[in-house]
Amino acid sequence: MTELLALSMAHLSSARLVLGVLGFAAVASITPGARAQSTAPSTPAVAEPTPRPSSPTPEPAAEPLPVEPAPAETPPPAPPEAALPPEPPPSEPPPPEPPVDAEDAGPSPGPFGQGAIRVSLLVGSGESTTDTYFILGGGGGYYVLNGLELGLDYEAWLGGSPTLQRLSPEARFVFWFVPTLKPYAGFFYRHTFVSGYDGLNSLGGRVGLYYAPERSRMYLGGGAVYERYLGCTDSVLGDCDELYPELAIGASF
Repeated sequence: MTELLALSMAHLSSARLVLGVLGFAAVASITPGARAQSTAPSTPAVAEPTPRPSSPTPEPAAEPLPVEPAPAETPPPAPPEAALPPEPPPSEPPPPEPPVDAEDAGPSPGPFGQGAIRVSLLVGSGESTTDTYFILGGGGGYYVLNGLELGLDYEAWLGGSPTLQRLSPEARFVFWFVPTLKPYAGFFYRHTFVSGYDGLNSLGGRVGLYYAPERSRMYLGGGAVYERYLGCTDSVLGDCDELYPELAIGASF
């Protein structure tokens, strides 16, 4: 910037030169109390050349931003599986069968049913050529089928001479399906032990009735027995055939 030269002015007590910036103009200010003011042409200020702005320093090139990989394409959703048909509701159980009355179910074999065990007591009478005997015995049996029994009985003939003992395997069938009074029939083989004599063999059969109340395991019975001695002559025993009554009290389990 070029300085402006100050001009001396007469009769001025003081003068102040105001410098203009960049040489455009000069202005003189006069202090108060001055009588005269004179101005002199000022030398025009020569303006300094305005420096050109320097070209901006190029900024360093920005580093390229990392390129994010493109997101992988999401596969299209799988088509929904075909819906299974709903299961049918569970079928209701059949209603329970009404209880069957015992009367409607028919007669029960009772103490003569399959698997039952018989225990019996036998009371009767018998005769020989010389004496009359009181018969007391007992036995047991097993029902292999309803009404069909296989058993073994023992008898003691008392009150006469000689004393007799009898052992009798037998088979018996009870008509269990007949109400209350149930007929029975059976046959047996018997060996008789005679005190002081040889034993005797015989075959025989029996028929009779059992009284068996409903839902009872006990019964009463009575009937007749026919017996034939084997290898017998009437001259020895007096009579090879016998017919006598029997009474029985039994129970099955």
